[in-house]
Amino acid sequence: MNKYLNFLWSNKTTVFLCGILIIFGGIFSLFRLPESIFPNVNFPKVSILVHNQYLPVKYMLVSVTRPLEEAARTEPNVILVRSQTGNGLSKIHVYFNSNVNPKTAYLMLQARIAKINLPPDSNVSIRLMEPNIYPFAEYALVSNKIDSSNMMSYYYFQVKPTVLGINGVYKVEETSRGWPEINIAIDPQKLLQYKISPQEIIHYLILNQGPFFSGVMNYFNQQLNLSTTSIDNIKDLSNFTIPIKSRNSEFIPLTLDKIADIKIQNPPLIKEAKVSGYKHALIMDILSQNKANEVKVSKELQKVFETIKDRLPSGIKLIKIYDLSDLIKSNLNDVWIALILGSIIALIVVMLFIGRIDGALSVFIVVPLSLSLTFIALYLMGFGLNIMTLGGICASIGAMIDHAIVIIERGLQNIESNAKKRLSGVFKRLKDILLPMSLATITSTVVFIPLIFLPGTLGLLFKHMAIAIIIALIASQLIALTFTPILSMMIVYRKTNKKIIPKNRKLYFMFSHSLIFFMRRPWISIIIILLVAATGYVCFKNLPTAFLPKWDEGLISVPFRTPVGSSVETTTKIGELLMNEASKNPNVDKVSLMVGRGFGNSFSTPNKAIMMIVLKKDRKESTQKVMLELDKKFKTIAPNLISLNSSQIMVNRLGDLSGSHAPLEVFLFGSDPDKLFKGGQKLYKILAKNKDFESVTYKSPSAGPEIEFNPNYFATVNNINSKNLADTIKLYFWGENAGFLLKGEQLFPIRITLKDKPQTIQELKSLNIIHNDMPMALNMLSNINIKNSVPYITHQNLVPYSYIWVKPYSHIGLTKAANDIDNIVKRMNLPHDISYSIGGYYKQQTKSFQNMYLILTIALFILLILFGFQFSSQKCAIVAIIAISSTASFSLLSLLIARLNLDSTAFLGILLVFAIVVNNIILIFSRSKQLSKTHTHKSVALAVRSRLRPIIMTMSADIVGFLPLAIGIGKGTDLLKPLATATIGGLIFGAFASLIIAPSLFSLFSIVKYKK
Repeated sequence: MNKYLNFLWSNKTTVFLCGILIIFGGIFSLFRLPESIFPNVNFPKVSILVHNQYLPVKYMLVSVTRPLEEAARTEPNVILVRSQTGNGLSKIHVYFNSNVNPKTAYLMLQARIAKINLPPDSNVSIRLMEPNIYPFAEYALVSNKIDSSNMMSYYYFQVKPTVLGINGVYKVEETSRGWPEINIAIDPQKLLQYKISPQEIIHYLILNQGPFFSGVMNYFNQQLNLSTTSIDNIKDLSNFTIPIKSRNSEFIPLTLDKIADIKIQNPPLIKEAKVSGYKHALIMDILSQNKANEVKVSKELQKVFETIKDRLPSGIKLIKIYDLSDLIKSNLNDVWIALILGSIIALIVVMLFIGRIDGALSVFIVVPLSLSLTFIALYLMGFGLNIMTLGGICASIGAMIDHAIVIIERGLQNIESNAKKRLSGVFKRLKDILLPMSLATITSTVVFIPLIFLPGTLGLLFKHMAIAIIIALIASQLIALTFTPILSMMIVYRKTNKKIIPKNRKLYFMFSHSLIFFMRRPWISIIIILLVAATGYVCFKNLPTAFLPKWDEGLISVPFRTPVGSSVETTTKIGELLMNEASKNPNVDKVSLMVGRGFGNSFSTPNKAIMMIVLKKDRKESTQKVMLELDKKFKTIAPNLISLNSSQIMVNRLGDLSGSHAPLEVFLFGSDPDKLFKGGQKLYKILAKNKDFESVTYKSPSAGPEIEFNPNYFATVNNINSKNLADTIKLYFWGENAGFLLKGEQLFPIRITLKDKPQTIQELKSLNIIHNDMPMALNMLSNINIKNSVPYITHQNLVPYSYIWVKPYSHIGLTKAANDIDNIVKRMNLPHDISYSIGGYYKQQTKSFQNMYLILTIALFILLILFGFQFSSQKCAIVAIIAISSTASFSLLSLLIARLNLDSTAFLGILLVFAIVVNNIILIFSRSKQLSKTHTHKSVALAVRSRLRPIIMTMSADIVGFLPLAIGIGKGTDLLKPLATATIGGLIFGAFASLIIAPSLFSLFSIVKYKK
C-alpha cells in the first residue's frame, strides 16, 4: 500500500490530468445521453389490434379473435392472453414470461399470426409494448373554415414527409375524418326503370377504371409503353357509360349521371378530432424512434414546424397541444437542482465539521469526478438519463461524499508538526483506511445487485436505478482510491497554524460515558430494538400502500364512453361540452379530443373518446386537484356516461405497457357471458356505493344495439340468401367501394350508395330490396330482430370474463381497498360457476412488495456472509445485521410522519440506508481489528470513539443531502420523495445504531467480559 501511495504522490500531476480528461469525458457523455421520463425498456407484452369496419361481434369472434387467441396461446413462454371483441374490433394482449427476450417473442408471434387468414379489409396492427409506441408530442392543424378531410392533402403531402425527415422521428399518426371521397348515390327507382343492379355498376366501374398495362411498342427506335384507362376525373365519371339491355335485347349506353348524384364529400364518420377554440382539427401524434433523444428530436421538430407555419394555406393554423420534452426537461432539471443543492448543503456541513475550507473543497471536488465517471459508464453501456438513472445517481451522492469524507478526515487526524514526518504519517493513516473502505464499498454494492434481477414492471424500471447506483458506487470508490488520497496528502503537506479538526472534549466525554453505559447494560439495547421493531410493525400496518408515488405531470388523459349505441357525432358533441367546461378552469391551457380511437389504439368503438387536458406551467393547483375538480363537473354535465377515468398521461402509459390499467381490477370468470355480464353489473352497483372509492367503472359494457336480419321462407323461394340481402342493405347504410380516382398523387375512393336511406325502424321494415328487377319489402324477406344490447366478448386464456376498474382514494391505500373488495365479493355469494380475482396496480404492488421483502432478506443474508469473512467473527456479523435491519423501522416511521404511501421506491430507500450504515459498521469493526488482533470490548469501544466524528459527519451530510428531494424541489422530484424520506428516517436512527446499538450488542454476545 505504501508503494501505491508513493506512486500516486509521485505522479499527482498526471493523475490530475487524467481527472481533467474524465471531466471532459463526463460532459461529452452527459450531453449525448438520451433523455426520457422512464427508461426505454421493452415490456414482455404484445398488443394485437384488428379493425374491420363494423363487422358483427360474433363474426369478429369466430373469424378473428378466436384464431388469434389460439395461435398466441400455443406460442412458447406465453403466460396470459386477454382479448376483447366488439363490432368490427378485436384487441388481443399477449403477455410473455419476464425471462424471455421481448423482441424475439414479438417476432415469433408476428410470424405465427402472419399465417392466419383474416377476413378481407382487416386492418391489423401488432405492437411490442415499448415506450416509443406512444407519441412524445401532439400537434394539430386547426381551422374555423376548412374541415379535416380537406386538410388531409396538405397534411399528407406537405407536413408528414417533412416531419418524417427529422432524425429520430419514427411515425406520424393522424386523427381526422379521413380522405374526402367520391360518392355515387344511385336512385333505386332508376335501377328498376333500367333493370340494372348496383353490383353491375360496381363491376363495370372497376373493369373500366384502369390504368391497365397494354404492352410495349417499338416505334422509330423508341419504346412506347401502352396503357388503357377510362376514368380520370369527375367529369369522366359522370359521363361514364353503362351498357343496359333494351327490349330488343340490344345493349344501349347509359351515362352514370342519369341514374346517380355524383359529388365529392367527407367519408363516413368513423373518427373525429377537436381542439378547444377551433371548429375543425386534424390531430398529429408524433412518435420517436426507439432510444432516440426525445429532447433533441423535439427541438428539431419545433424548428421544422416554424418553417411550416410560414407556408400554411390561408385559414389553417398549426398549434402545439403538448410536447413531453417539456415534461422531461422540467422534471430532470428539478432532480438536477435537488442534486446540486443537496451537494452544496452537504459541503457546508462537511466544512463545519472539518473546520478547513481546503478540506471541504477537496470533498466537493470528488463529486464531479465521480459523476463524470458514472456518466461515461452509462453512455458506454447504452443507458439514458431518466428519472430512474438520475434518481440512482442522487441516491449515490451520499456515498460519493462519504468516501471523500472518510479519507480526508482520516488524513487530517494527528498531523505531525515535523514536515518530514507529515507525509509518512498521512501515508500510514491512509493505509489503515483505504482497504477497509474498499471492502465496505464492495459490500454496499453487493446489496443492490439483487435489484437487477427484480421481475415484473418495477424490475424493468428499477434495474436501471440499481445499475446506476452500482456504477456510481464503483466510480466513487475508484476516485477515492486515486484522486482523494492525493488531495488528502496535499492538504496535510500544506503547512497551517490553524487547529485542524476542532474537537469538543465535553461531547467526546459524554459519548464515551454513554457508550460504556450501554455496553455494560446490553439488555437496554435489546429493549430499544424490540420497541423499534414494534414501532416499525405499527407503521407498516398503518401506512397506505401504493404502486408508485404521486406525481404532478401537468397532463391529464380523460378516456370516456358515452351510452351504448352512441354515434361518433353524438360522442363528439358530448366531448365538446366536456372540453368547454375544462377550458373554463384557470389552470387549463389546451384541450384536445379524439373520438373513435383509444389511448394508443388507432380504432375504437364510436362511443369511446379520449380527451387530453394540458395544464399551464404556472398553474396554482396540482394536477391531482384539477383532476378531481374536473371529474365532478364532467359527471354533472354528462351524468349518463358509462365511464370516465381521469389519470395523468405517464401513469396511464405505464399501466398500459405493464397491462395494469387501473389501481384495482376485479375479474369475474365463468362459462356463461350473459351471467358474467349480469354479475358484473350487480357487483358494480355495490362497489359504486362505497365511499372509499373515488371511481368505479364497469369495463364489460355492451357493444351497442343491433338489428338482426334473418332471411325467411319467402326469401328462399325468391332465391335470396343472406349475402344478397346483406349486400343490398349495406348499399343504403354504408356503401360499397368501387375503386378510386387519381388526381396527381391523391387518391379519391369511389363509394357507391343508394339514395333515400331509411331514417326510422318503420322505414327500414318497408325498405324495398331489389332482386331480379323486382322490389320486395325487407320485412317480407326476413325476420327483423332488434337487440337492445350485444355484450362485448372478453376472454382471458380463452375463458370468458367480466371486469371492473376501481380507483380508491389515496389515503385508503391499495391493500386496504383490495381487502374491502374481497370481503364485498365474498358476501355477494356468487354462483358456484363464477370465480373472481383482484388485479391491477395492486397485483403489481403485491408482487413488487414480495420481491422487495425477498431482496431485503437476501441483502441481509449476503451481508451476514460478507461480514463473517471481513470480521472473521460471526458474532460481529450478527451484531451488524441486527443494527442495520433496525433502521427500517425509522424509515417506515418517517413515511408515516410525512404522510407518504409505502411504495417500491420507499423500499429502495430502506435498501439504501442498509448500504450506508454498512460502511459505518465495517469501518468500526475494521478499526477494532487494527487496534487488537481479536475483537474485545476495549478495542470496539475505542474504534467507535475514533469513528464518532466521521460517522456523525457522513450521516449529517447524507441527511441534509437528501433534504431537497424529501422536501420537493419542483414537481420532478415527486417520484423520489418517498425514497429520500425513507432514507433520511433510516439514517437518523442509523447513526445511533452504528455508534451505540452495535457495540452494545457486541458486548452481549461477547464471551470476554468487559473490564474497566
